Amino acid sequence: MLLNKLMYMIGGGLLCSATLFAQPAYQKATEAQIREIMAHIKQTSEAMQTMTCDFTQVKELSFMDEKVTSEGKMYYKQTNKIRWEYMKPYTYVFASDGQNVITHSGNSTSKMPVRSSKLFSEIGKVMIGGVSGKGLIDSPDFSTEFGVGKEDYMITLTPLKKEIKNLFSSIRVYVSRTDHRIHAVDLMEKSGDKTSIHLKNIRINTPVDDEVFSR
Repeated sequence: MLLNKLMYMIGGGLLCSATLFAQPAYQKATEAQIREIMAHIKQTSEAMQTMTCDFTQVKELSFMDEKVTSEGKMYYKQTNKIRWEYMKPYTYVFASDGQNVITHSGNSTSKMPVRSSKLFSEIGKVMIGGVSGKGLIDSPDFSTEFGVGKEDYMITLTPLKKEIKNLFSSIRVYVSRTDHRIHAVDLMEKSGDKTSIHLKNIRINTPVDDEVFSR
């Protein structure tokens, strides 16, 4: 039940910029550019102790023309602590302190150890890597392609691991060329659905209480 709610949350709205606007052209990165991009992302993610932001999530269903849009706040803290808090059009919370996952939906609350489900653990890695880059862009569990755009880099990750491969055909991560931070993520599902998330009002290394991730 908890896993179904989590997948609805991920599928219910993660990315926006590439969905709402015409996608810019990207040139295939050279080997030298790839090394430079990877070095910048690693340096940025290691320096990022905390991150808070607002997000807009758009879900495109393969069987509908209408898009589902939701909004909320995200909190991240090294290591492996994250909280997605949906506020519009419904309220839903997914929080992980690295050991347990807590969800709130209406008056219902669930708690599950991260290690109790291999799939759950892999999804958690994607969610954390999708905002920090940590353990995702350089993961051996994905094949990667790098594209260079005018304002950002597009990194396309194709899952190699069965658990993630059964859910997503590919994941696209958009990294700013200015501050080398992830500002958007696209999740392409095997069903043909597409989820897009756009991060905004990003604040780096501001105080975040550990309690945020355990309630």
